[in-house]
Amino acid sequence: MRNKASQTGPNHTEMNQSSVFPVWPRRWRPAVWICGVLLWGWGIPLFSYAADPVTKAGIQDKIIHQVRVEGNDSVADSAIMAQVRSRPGSVFSETLISQDARRIIILPEIYDVIWKVMAAADDQVDIVFNVIESPKVRELILAGNKHIKTAKLEKELKFKKGEFLDRYLINLGADDLAEVYHKKGYYFVSVQVDRELLEKEATVRYVIVEGPRIRVNKVRFIGNAQLPTRKLKGKVKTHPYFPIFRKGLLSDDQLEEDRLALMLYYQEEGFLDARVFAQKQFNEDRSRVAVEFVIEEGIKYIIAAVRFRGNEIFDEDTLRESVTLETGKVLTQKRRTFAERAVKRTYGKEGYIYTKVRLDLDFTDREGEVDAVFNIEENEQYLLSRLIIRGNYETQDKVIRRDFDRHGFMPGGLYNTDSADRAKRRLLGKGLFEDVTVTPSGQGPAERDAVVDVTETRTGVILFGVGVDTNSGVMGQISLEQRNFDISRWPTSLSDLFSGEAFVGAGQRLRADFYPGTRVTRGRISFHESYLFDQPYYLDVNLYLFRRWRESYLEQRRGSSVSVGHRFENDWFVDGTLRYEHVLVSDLDDYIHRSPLWEFTWDDYLFDDNYHALIVAPPEVQEVEGTNRLTSFRLGVGQDSTDRLFMPTEGHKINFGWEQVGALGGEYSFASLSAGGTLYKTVYMDITERRTVWAGQIRGRKIIGDAPVFERFYAGGIGSMRGFDFRGVSPRGGLLDDPVGSDYLVQVGTELTHPLFEETIFGKLFCDTGMVSEGPYRVSVGFGIEFVVPQLFKMVPMHFDFGFPLIRDDMDEEELFSFTFGLSF
Repeated sequence: MRNKASQTGPNHTEMNQSSVFPVWPRRWRPAVWICGVLLWGWGIPLFSYAADPVTKAGIQDKIIHQVRVEGNDSVADSAIMAQVRSRPGSVFSETLISQDARRIIILPEIYDVIWKVMAAADDQVDIVFNVIESPKVRELILAGNKHIKTAKLEKELKFKKGEFLDRYLINLGADDLAEVYHKKGYYFVSVQVDRELLEKEATVRYVIVEGPRIRVNKVRFIGNAQLPTRKLKGKVKTHPYFPIFRKGLLSDDQLEEDRLALMLYYQEEGFLDARVFAQKQFNEDRSRVAVEFVIEEGIKYIIAAVRFRGNEIFDEDTLRESVTLETGKVLTQKRRTFAERAVKRTYGKEGYIYTKVRLDLDFTDREGEVDAVFNIEENEQYLLSRLIIRGNYETQDKVIRRDFDRHGFMPGGLYNTDSADRAKRRLLGKGLFEDVTVTPSGQGPAERDAVVDVTETRTGVILFGVGVDTNSGVMGQISLEQRNFDISRWPTSLSDLFSGEAFVGAGQRLRADFYPGTRVTRGRISFHESYLFDQPYYLDVNLYLFRRWRESYLEQRRGSSVSVGHRFENDWFVDGTLRYEHVLVSDLDDYIHRSPLWEFTWDDYLFDDNYHALIVAPPEVQEVEGTNRLTSFRLGVGQDSTDRLFMPTEGHKINFGWEQVGALGGEYSFASLSAGGTLYKTVYMDITERRTVWAGQIRGRKIIGDAPVFERFYAGGIGSMRGFDFRGVSPRGGLLDDPVGSDYLVQVGTELTHPLFEETIFGKLFCDTGMVSEGPYRVSVGFGIEFVVPQLFKMVPMHFDFGFPLIRDDMDEEELFSFTFGLSF
C-alpha cells in the first residue's frame, strides 16, 4: 500500500530517520554514492544510526511489523520492494536496512532515498523508505553535428526522451557519440553535456564540436636498419587511406597497440633491447596526418651457450640433439618456443607428462650474447591406465580408439604424449570431429588415465552445387554423404530416421554423387568400411557411370568394383580388387566433304557412300567402336604413414599393383603394372604451427599386351603435368592427330606449399616432369594458389595453377592456366 505522508497517531510515533545522503549538497550526491558503494564493497560502514544510544538499543531487538514505500509516483511499489531484503516478522537490523536503501538507490528511476523507523502496535516497528524519483528526460538535443545526421547519432544512445534521467547513461552517451565520429575519421571531436540545463530542466543537450575529418596519408618507419619495412607494415594495423579498402583512421589506442606489436616483433627476432615510439605529424589544416614509428633497434642477440638445469633422466647430449638451438645463432622467439616444445616432447615420449620446461636467458659479459638456459622440472614417469572417451554422442568408442591403438597409445604402455598428438591429428583429419583434446587424469602413483574429449561435427551432408575446371568444364553437383555411416544401425522408428540418429556412428563412409556437365557426366555410389568385422580389414564397394566427350568420340562407362584389403600394424596393407565394366564408344567424328569422293585415297578410314562422309577418328578408336566388356582383378601392396588424410604434412605413401584384365572373361586380355610413392616433409613451421610442406612424387605405369585406346595412359592437366592440356601429352593418330594413349607412363614431380593466410590460402611452387612412349622427357615448372574453404561442414578445395613447359614435343598441347573450382550452396 502506497503512503504519500508519514502516518502519525496513537500507535505511530516517529522514532528516527536516516538518509543515504544526510548532509551533503544535492550536486555532490552522485560522487558520494559512488564512493559509498566502493567502501561498502570493502566492508566499511557508511552511515551510522542517528538515534541516541538508549533509543538505538531499544529498537535493535524489535520485530518488524511492516515495510513500505513512500514518495513514489511513477515507480511501482513492487519494483522498489524487489530490492528490499528486510521482511515483516524479522528482527530489526540497521545494517540490513542500510543495504536495502543502497540497493534501491541503484535503480535508475530513484534519485535519493530516506529510511525511517516508526513505532507500531505490539511493541513492533515499521520501516518506511521515502524515495525521491529521478526526473524524466524532458528533451534530447544534439547541437553542432553537421556531418552526421541526428537520427544516426540518437541510435547510439542507450536512453530516450521520456525515460528516467540516468546520469551514468548520459555520460556514457557522450563517449558513444564521440566514438561514432572517431569511426568516421573525426579525430579531434569533442562531445560535452550541458550540465546546467540538465540540472535545471532535466534536458539532455550534447554540444558537439566536430573538428576536421582526418585521414592517415602516410605510415613511416624510422630507424629500422636491420628489419625491412615490408615486414614491419604487416605487424601494424594503422594504414594509409586507400579508397574502398582502407579508411585511414587515426586512433591513439590503435597506435599504442601497434607500438607494442612492433616491440614484441623486434624482441621475437632477437633484438632484446629494442624500443619503439609512435608520433603524429599533422598538416596545417589538420586534415591529414603522417604516423611515424621511431625505432631504436639495439643489438641482435646471439646464443653464446646452451645449458640445462634440473635434468637427471636425460643427459645434456640427448637433450641438445632434440633442440634446434645452436651457439652463434640469433635467439628468436620462434627458436625459443620450438626448443621448449622439443625438450617437452623428448620427456613426453617416455611418459614424463608433467615435465615443466622454461627457457631463461642469462646475459653474459659480452655485449649481444646470452646463454640459453633450460630450467627443467622432470617430475614422475607415468604409464597409461585407461583411455576414457567423452563427447562422442554418435560416434562409437572403437572408432576413436583405433587411431590411438594405431600409434601405440594403449593402456599398459607408457603415457606417450607424442603418440597421443599424432593420433589426435589423424582423428581430426577424418572430418568426424571439430576438436579433439587429450588430457591426463587421475591420482595414482605411477599411472594416469587419458581423457579424450571430442567435439563431433556434422558428418551427414546433402550438397547442391556447381563446379568448373579446365579438365572437365562446367559441372553441377548433387551429393549425399555420410562420413560416419553405420550400415548395421537401422532405424527403430520414423523419428530415428528423420532425426539423423539412424545409420550413424561406425566411422564408415557412404557417398552418392551425380555430376551432370557440359563435357563430362559422372555418377557414383561408394561405401568404405575401415575395419571389416572389427578386424584390420577394409572394404570398398563402388557403383559408377561415366560419360565424356573425348577428342574424336563419345566414351560411356558403367560398372562396379569391390576391394578387400588387410592393414598391418606397420602401416603396410595388401588388397585385391575386382572390376566389371561396360564401355561404349560411339559418335565417332566425321568430316562431310563437298569435293568429289575420288580425291580421298586413304584406305584406312571408313566412308559413307550416301553422305560422302570421312570418319576422321583414329583407327585405334574405330577398332573399339560399340560396346566393350571388361573384367579385371588387381592385387595391390602399399604403405601409408601420413599424419592426416587431407593435406598431409609428414609421412609417405607407397603402392605397387598388378591388374590382370580379362581375368574373369571379357573382350580384352592384358596386364597393367603400376608403382609409385609420395613423400611429405615439413620444411618450415611458424610459431602457430602452420607448416610449409615439401612433397615429392614418382609414379610409373606399364601395359603388357594389347590394350584398347580407352585403357591406355595419357598425361597433362591438373593431377598430372601442369602446363600441358588435359590428355595433351600422348602419342597421336588419325587424320587430326588425336591422342591415342601410351603403353607406359612415367611421372616425377615436386611441390612446395606454403600457408599465406591462416589455414585457408596457400601458395605453391611446382615442377612436373614425365614421359610417354613417344617424344622427349617433358618438363614444366609453375606456381599456384590453393584455397581451402569450409562450406556446409565440408572442405571445398580450389586450385589455380600457372604452368610453363620447358621441354615439350611439337605435338603436345599446352595450357598455361589450369584450375579447379567448386562451390556448394
